[in-house]
Parts: sequence; C-alpha cells; structure tokens
Amino acid sequence: MKSLWKLVYAIGVTLLSTVLHANESKTEIESMTPKQLEQRVKVINALQNAVLLKGSSVADVDALFAQYTDDFQYVHKVYGGTYSRQHLYNNTVKFLKAGEYNYTGPRYTLVAMIVGHDAVSVERQQIFEGKPENHLSVFEFKGQKVSKIIEYWK
Repeated sequence: MKSLWKLVYAIGVTLLSTVLHANESKTEIESMTPKQLEQRVKVINALQNAVLLKGSSVADVDALFAQYTDDFQYVHKVYGGTYSRQHLYNNTVKFLKAGEYNYTGPRYTLVAMIVGHDAVSVERQQIFEGKPENHLSVFEFKGQKVSKIIEYWK
C-alpha cells in the first residue's frame, strides 16, 4: 500500500509541476519582431515630443507613461543617474506645470535604429541653439512596453 501512495504522490507532484510550468509559460512576455520594435520606438518618440510641446497637458504625459512598464527605469548617468517610473513621471508633470515645455515643433527626429533582441539602439537628433546634436539612447522592451531607456549623451 505504501508503494501505491508513493506512486500517487509522484504522479501528483509531476502533474502539479507540469501545471505550474504551463502557467509560467503563459505569463512569459513574447518578443516583438524587429519591425514591431521600430514601430514602438516611433510611437514613444512621438509621445515624448508631444509632451515637450507648448500647450501639452498631463493627458499627454499619461499617454506617454502608459507605454512604460510598472518597473520602468530611466538611466542617464550624466544627468543624475537612474530614475524610477514614478520619479520621472512626477518630474515630468512638475516641469509641465511650471511651463518648462515650450517647444513649437518636435524636439527629436529619429536618425537611425539598430534592433536587437527586445531592445533598440536609437540615434536621435535635436537642433540646439541652431546646431544639430545627435543623441544615442537604448530602449529596452518587455512585450509592447518600454522597460528601460538608457541615454548615452552629454
């Protein structure tokens, strides 16, 4: 009888393990194709530009931040280090309400992208004091949302 219970126990553990593994697989986030990643960067860039326009609103900020994961991080070592999603959101709203965003056209134009696995290296250009400046950023994704942006420019 002990052997029967051991067999039942072993089958039960195997079934439970299979069910748990199947559930883990369902919660895995699928990667996007290179074309989808490029399209997502274009959307994020457009939303970032919209926030910086004169007359933008908190609704524009909300639309942008809806594209970020809950554990999103913004990393810019030259300008302060690492910021959480909430910290960056609070700062963005604060600067918006203080009238700091007053662009009359898009700040960033996309120049080039190199797509990797769940990440895109992005070269963007802005005109600063009449001169073009190119900036390098990396956008990391979890599914359809940006999980991290790392800036590599001064």
